[in-house]
Amino acid sequence: MNSAVVTADEPSTAPQIAYGREFWLAYFANTALIVCNSSLFRYFDFVNYLGGDEYDLGLITGFGMGGAVLARFAQGAVIDRFGTRVVWLGSLCLLLSAILGHFVVDEVNGTLIYLLRLCYMVGLAGAFGASITAISLKAPKGRSTELIGVLGSSGFVGLAIGPLIGDIIFAGEAAIDAKINTMFLVAMCAGMVSITLAYLATRGDKPPHSSEHPSLIRLIREYHPGWMLAMAFAMGVGVLIPQIFLRSYAKEIGIEHISSFFLVYAITAFTCRLLTRKVPERIGVKNAATIGILLLSFSLTLYLLAKNPWLLPVPAIVGGMAHALIFPAIIGGGSIAFPKKYRGTGTNLMLVMLDSGGLFGQPLIGVMIASSRKADLPAYPITFVSVAVLLAIIALLNQRFAKPIISQEEDQPVLEERSHCVNESL
Repeated sequence: MNSAVVTADEPSTAPQIAYGREFWLAYFANTALIVCNSSLFRYFDFVNYLGGDEYDLGLITGFGMGGAVLARFAQGAVIDRFGTRVVWLGSLCLLLSAILGHFVVDEVNGTLIYLLRLCYMVGLAGAFGASITAISLKAPKGRSTELIGVLGSSGFVGLAIGPLIGDIIFAGEAAIDAKINTMFLVAMCAGMVSITLAYLATRGDKPPHSSEHPSLIRLIREYHPGWMLAMAFAMGVGVLIPQIFLRSYAKEIGIEHISSFFLVYAITAFTCRLLTRKVPERIGVKNAATIGILLLSFSLTLYLLAKNPWLLPVPAIVGGMAHALIFPAIIGGGSIAFPKKYRGTGTNLMLVMLDSGGLFGQPLIGVMIASSRKADLPAYPITFVSVAVLLAIIALLNQRFAKPIISQEEDQPVLEERSHCVNESL
């Protein structure tokens, strides 16, 4: 794969911001969105209540991820044509409607649960992609990956809050159906906060000038960021494992509460994100991405040590460090290969590959766990080691074959937005 080397885009009319009012409104809108999503990390309890297992969980979440992948192709073009405000608010409305629909689901094998998960993931994907694009478009020259990274730290704040709320809900004496309904109600409330803040963050946005939008295939052919697409796929496979399968793994090894994992994960990732926010610019997005994926691979093997609640934070620390590096390096670094007027398409292309990792990874991981269990094999050790090896191979191939990314800024292309390093080995 080759990174695109192209001419710079014409000057952008978007206002240049760093950490002003619009940024912080977007930051807390994202925080509320992640609280909404992470409060549903006990989705396995919902599936289990309906009579399902990890296999059903993998199919349902994988189906939803598939919808998110397909929707992102359209969302990128819509953002470029109509602006981030339309997609951001519309996506949150869809997400809230999907959460509301879960209150009437009564079977795990019915069509409704799959359709609602599909709508939920499409809404989540659209809101997430629009917020990143909004900040990327308004970032000062050469600081896109930094601001995207700091915006992403809001997710770690939400990640610390959501699972904790979930543990509090499920620790009570209420019936399981009441606990599940409360879980969805909390998610609804967080989603309402997010849409309110997103409305305020985009209130002054003007629609982009209407112009002919090249085909998606043409844009990808001209500006694709090469191996960074494969790295986004690997990130999708690895990062989503604790979000989807940690609850069932913890239940198997006798750990009831999982909020300590996500609290440590969030604190570690938040701290590392702030401390390393300029690292992709200094060492290059390729090197930062490789280091991050290797750390993510290592963190998966550490789950095998977590035999009691006190050891569960061990993989959380390494996983949090990995997440802090890979998101701005991979998502931000890949999207800057696209000119600003097509940045919505670029951002969503990277998120498509991230979601594709979940789309293919979650069902396969679910099948791997279920099949190993039926064969009386150690299901989770086999799964963690297999995925860790896959991620390590992709990271090493990226380091060996990937070329630097040309950042499309307003004046001249900038090599990977790097401010200190001059060269990088190809």
